[in-house]
Amino acid sequence: MLERRPEPFPAAAGAEALMRLQTDGYAMLPDMLRSKQIDEILAYLGDKPLLLRDGRCLGPDEAQSQATVADLPLDAVLQCPHVLAIANSAFLIQLAIDYLGCMPTISTIGMRWSFPGDGPSIQTQHFHRDPDDWRFFKLFIYLSDVDLESGPHLYVKGTHCHAGTLRARRFERAELERRYGREAIVALTGPPGTSFIADTYGIHAGPVPLSRPRLMLEIGYSILPVYSLSYRPRRIAQAYGLNRYVNRLLVH
Repeated sequence: MLERRPEPFPAAAGAEALMRLQTDGYAMLPDMLRSKQIDEILAYLGDKPLLLRDGRCLGPDEAQSQATVADLPLDAVLQCPHVLAIANSAFLIQLAIDYLGCMPTISTIGMRWSFPGDGPSIQTQHFHRDPDDWRFFKLFIYLSDVDLESGPHLYVKGTHCHAGTLRARRFERAELERRYGREAIVALTGPPGTSFIADTYGIHAGPVPLSRPRLMLEIGYSILPVYSLSYRPRRIAQAYGLNRYVNRLLVH
């Protein structure tokens, strides 16, 4: 059964987050997970394999020594405690309705580790835009302590309102500082549970950590499916009682 819990966030928190998302392109949220829930998530993930971008499936320790990014398999993420409950919380669904102007589609759910190291980096570890949809945003929750040495999410404030291209491309930091100013590049840090949303059409990056790994949950809300992805909805027990339209791409 889907876990139900009271929504602890007042309407004012949603209104403030919506305003910040519209003007700055990102907004800090109240912590969406309690410390006990994070402990339950970490315990669940303990023995789960990780997927490298080259297709290999490795144990956590082995993956850390061979890559700078490793993802949890989607099946494992969907069955992880609290993930679907958070994704479908009334607070976030209403935020999505207000920002998108319609009932949202949950088009991505992912959980990934970023590891320190000198291995090859990937596109998302450099500044880029996500050309996912006409209108969308993503929820991010840190599941580990993230400081400036841990590959914090970097966002270039206000760039969600600037025209870009339909194809993703890499931006250099010097280019962004010249165009938008150094102060526009914001590093989002915090302890486990730190939660924020971002319109990732705005320029952003998740750089390779310098010292400590980073574990993060990401959930995307859009109008349409992300057409670069191939969807195969899963039958997940935790999905019972969820809105079928909102969750149609990922779960039955």
